[in-house]
Amino acid sequence: MDKEMKEITESIWHRFKKFFILLLLIPILTTVIAYFLASREPGTSQADAKVKLGSAENATLNTPDSAKEYLLSDEFLRSVKGLSKDEEKELKEKLQVVPETDTIITLSLSDQNKNKAKNQLKSVVKAFLNESRNQSEKWRTTLDDQIKRVEGTQVSGEGTIKKEEYLFDLKTRMLKIKDPKLLEKVETTDTNANPKRKAILGLLVGLILSASLLLLPEIFKK
Repeated sequence: MDKEMKEITESIWHRFKKFFILLLLIPILTTVIAYFLASREPGTSQADAKVKLGSAENATLNTPDSAKEYLLSDEFLRSVKGLSKDEEKELKEKLQVVPETDTIITLSLSDQNKNKAKNQLKSVVKAFLNESRNQSEKWRTTLDDQIKRVEGTQVSGEGTIKKEEYLFDLKTRMLKIKDPKLLEKVETTDTNANPKRKAILGLLVGLILSASLLLLPEIFKK
């Protein structure tokens, strides 16, 4: 057994000396290639915004699921100002809507053009907030009209008590109406590949290849 191990060691050492330059060049080349390719990759920027959803009884944008469905709908995308037909289709594929809580969503949009990602997401957020606020305002107006009608109704006896109870209910529902809010304004971050990390990965791949060239022949001998 010792003799066999000695032969294997000597064989590996002999191969190492014979192909030393090649074994040295492989990790160097893989490192350089990995760094070069990573540095040439087109940069990608991601724009993010966090929105707190509004709350109104008649609104369709009170929950993350309904908000996401609306944000990705053709109807909504057509309402976003400044978008061409092609940009509408592109936005539908790129826009990400992630629920954070029952009332908070994060909107994300990635693009190679940093300004484009930021400006398009700003337009999306603005259009969404406007529609959600419109829904809240419509419900607020509806309740306000009901309150005014009830207040103008002349009643007596038990009707007075019922009137006050109804008014209390209407005003309580009015107080529960919440407008949507932009919790975190649109910000962009670069998500391009890190050339240094890619270079390290290339180095590891090169070392593995060099080690394989040294050891595999011994395995196949057996």
